[in-house]
Parts: sequence; structure tokens; C-alpha cells
Amino acid sequence: MPLWDVTFDLGLDLRNQELLTLVAKAHALAKVIREIPIPPGLQQRIDRLNILRAVRSTTGIEGADLSETEVEQILAQPKRRVLPEGRQREELEVRNAERVMEYVAQLVLDRPGQPLTEELICEIHRLTTEDIDYAHNEPGVYRTYAVRAGTYTPPRTGEEVRRLMGDFVKWFTEGEARNWDPAIRAIAAHFYVISIHPFGDGNGRTSRALESFLLYQGGLNARGFYSLANYYYRHRSEYVAHLDHVRFESRGNLTPFVLFALRGLVQELEGVHTEVLQLVRVIAFRDYAREQLLEAKKLRTKTGERMFQLLLGLASELRPVSLTELRQGQHRLAGLYSRVTPKTLSRDLNFLRKEELIRIQDDAILANLDLMDRYVPPKLLPRRPPPPPIPKRRSRA
Repeated sequence: MPLWDVTFDLGLDLRNQELLTLVAKAHALAKVIREIPIPPGLQQRIDRLNILRAVRSTTGIEGADLSETEVEQILAQPKRRVLPEGRQREELEVRNAERVMEYVAQLVLDRPGQPLTEELICEIHRLTTEDIDYAHNEPGVYRTYAVRAGTYTPPRTGEEVRRLMGDFVKWFTEGEARNWDPAIRAIAAHFYVISIHPFGDGNGRTSRALESFLLYQGGLNARGFYSLANYYYRHRSEYVAHLDHVRFESRGNLTPFVLFALRGLVQELEGVHTEVLQLVRVIAFRDYAREQLLEAKKLRTKTGERMFQLLLGLASELRPVSLTELRQGQHRLAGLYSRVTPKTLSRDLNFLRKEELIRIQDDAILANLDLMDRYVPPKLLPRRPPPPPIPKRRSRA
């Protein structure tokens, strides 16, 4: 495996048009997302979903073969073993990844101006690898021996590691990097820590957690904790290829990796924006449904309350509800109709469909959230320049 001599004089084209556009778009998206008011309950839901995805992704990049359901079960049961005996390492990696993310979020809240230090990096690593039996790894302590890092050989000796980590922090806090945009600084920090590979194990997770801390601190977290690990996980081969491209092919140019990561940051923020807007649509639909039932003089009746609860349940579902399951009592919403006749369910559904509050197609029933699009201002088409004036004809004498 090739050896890359870590250097802090890599070039970065800060005038690159795509780079400037992506940075501006990332900050604009984060600002818009932050300004959308969301009730605390929904905010907690978003936080949990982002942590779940980030945990699964950052462990998955390193080879942990965990499904999203398994990760969700582990996070939901902090004091109970979830996976079988032979998979305890994977379970511990998930639990530690969650601890790291909670630590990062709390640190930014308690000390928003926390500078990057070697002690902070070591603490993130300690939380990442504590209680896991990695060979020759000591949580929070730099390695003193040579290791391999996938496609290349990192600095070999403990002396090199200590020197490079000190040089990295000094370059980051006092060198040219201190003036870069927070998004670029976070990505650069990720690149250098994973390249120095200062620990016996857990270097990838530590560098991605450090990147998340810096994005969070720079105001780019938008809504709760999320991580670029989601993007790197979906594009794992490209992620590794871009790291190696900077080390061995770009002639000392960091720009390609920064651009790759910025594209991912914008994609992640666009995804968060879409999810937040969807939650807002659910809230708007709830209020609209209440108004419609109130206007129909049903809301303060048993029938109206039952229909309203059905609409709320349908709106919160992530997929269409089976009409058969609803009628046969096999869905959680069927409890609303356990003490009434099947005709009552049919009558409610017919009324709600007539009011366009639900849609039924074949065996699928869902809340008609598309109704809310009627109350969104139409997108304005770009103005066309006025046509050139028609030249006047000269009269013939």
C-alpha cells in the first residue's frame, strides 16, 4: 500500500464557482430550515431519525452490517441487549456512536465557542471506542505503532502521529484554515484526521464525528443532529476514491474532496428541508381538517371526533393504510371502529372522501395532504425580457 506524506500546504481553489455556489446554497438552506417553526414533539422525532441514520451510516462505512430496524431497536433499548452474542461489537459500536453524537450536540450547546484541540479529538475517540475489544487500541490515546488504512499506509510511528496532530491543530486554528467557511473547515478537518489516522481503531468514525461537530458549531446543523456519514455511506466507493485522489493524484489539491463533500452537504440539507416541509404539511392538514369538520357541524360529535382522529392517524403514517386491515381490525387505527358497525366505517370514509380529506385507491387509503398545495403561492416563472420594438416603416415620398 502506498505511503502518503501528510502535508498542510494542499491547494484549495476558493474561487471555484461550484464551490462558492454549494457553500452559499448550504447556508441558505440551513437558514430557511432553522426559521420554520416546529412543535417540540416533532422536533424530537426529527432528532431521533437523524441520529438513527447517522449511527447506522458511520458504523456501516466501517463494515458493520446492521439494518435500520436493528439500529432503531438498539437505540430504543439502552439497558437491554438486542443483538445475539456474536454481534455484541456491532451493538456497542451503535451505542457508542449515539453517545458521541449526544456529546457533540451538548458540547455545542454548553460551549458554542469551543476551539478545536487535541484533547477534544481524543475525547471523541474515547467515546467512540470505549469498552470495545479492538486489538491494540486504547480509547482516547494516540497509537505508537504502524497501521494500515484501507488503500494507503498512514504515518507509521507514534512520534510522527503526535507531531502531525499538533501541526494539524495549529494549522487549523492559526493557519489559513481559520479564515475558511465553516463548511470547508469541517470537511478539511475530516480529511486530515482520517489521513493521519492517529488511533489504533475508530479513526473514520472519529473524523466524521469531528466533522459533524464543526458543521454543528458553524450553524449548518439546521434541525437537530445529522451527519455527512449518511452521504458517505450511500457513496462509499466514491468517498474512498476522493480521499485517495487528493493523496495520490491531485498534485496536492484538496478541492476535489471538498467539492464532493459539499455536494453531499447540500443533498443532506435538501433532504432535511423536504422532511421538515412534509411535517409542516401534516400540521397544516390537521388544522384544515378540523376547520372542515367544524364547518360541517361534526367536530363536537362522537362521529366527528372519530373521523378527526382517523385523519390524524392517516396523516402520521409513512405509507398508505390497507383498507382491508382497517376493516378487519388488523391496523392500529381500527381501534377507532371496534365498537361500531362496518357500515359506520364505510359512512365515515365516504364522507371524508367527498370532502377530499382522504384518497382511496384499490385497497389503499391515505390522508390527502396534497390538498395543502392549493394554498401555496404558485411559482413565478422567470421574467422574459421584453420583445424588441417593431421598427417603424418609412413612408415613401
